[in-house]
Amino acid sequence: MNMHSDLALEYRHLEEVSSTNDFLRAYEPMADVTVLSASYQTNGRGQMGNTWISNSGENALFSILVCPSALKASDGFVLSQAMALSIKEVLDGYLEGISIKWPNDIYCGDEKICGTLIENVLMGKFVGRSVIGSGINVNQTEFPGGLAAPPTSLRIYINRIVPPADIIRSVAGRFALYYEEVQAGSYDHIRDEYHRHLYLRGEKRCFQDETGTFAGVISHVEPDGHIIIRDEDGLPRRYAFKQVKLKR
Repeated sequence: MNMHSDLALEYRHLEEVSSTNDFLRAYEPMADVTVLSASYQTNGRGQMGNTWISNSGENALFSILVCPSALKASDGFVLSQAMALSIKEVLDGYLEGISIKWPNDIYCGDEKICGTLIENVLMGKFVGRSVIGSGINVNQTEFPGGLAAPPTSLRIYINRIVPPADIIRSVAGRFALYYEEVQAGSYDHIRDEYHRHLYLRGEKRCFQDETGTFAGVISHVEPDGHIIIRDEDGLPRRYAFKQVKLKR
């Protein structure tokens, strides 16, 4: 992959906003890739209505807006994969043990360092516009209790402060490169890299769905984002987000 994109990127920063995703949903882009960051979000959101909590100015809080030219809705998950890979690759430059937990969380070891919320607006069978919002724990060292996944941050591991803006610009630059592949209709490389770095893929673990607890192995993630887990009988079980969870 080339290290420089030919796409036009627009960067905006707000000190405070309800959420960067909310702001960009109604924004009229002037570039191929629009990046909005904020020091603080009063209503940061995670997947499925979860709240994203972050101390002001300490973390990388941003959303990216793109308007794909010919991306089918059934292939829309590739944008989520592209963002996950971009974040993973930037964090790889600071520490080891980074992986992607389905669908798009970023883990360091068994701790969560980043969450992403993607919101697509469909035009018929195609993705008309996509807003991909991420929160990367950069400099925060204390977190509230009761979170679904144990949190961590870059500073906890490397013991130094990193400017969130540096992380955001690096991620946006890498995302632009992957987005060029999306615009060209070339999804295989993104999907292959995503699977290569998928958290716990191929490892026997305990999962829980609506029928109860079972042992299984993550096989792969389908182009539309559904995960396939093979149980102890070798039978594939197909799930959308929140239909299955890892038992710890």
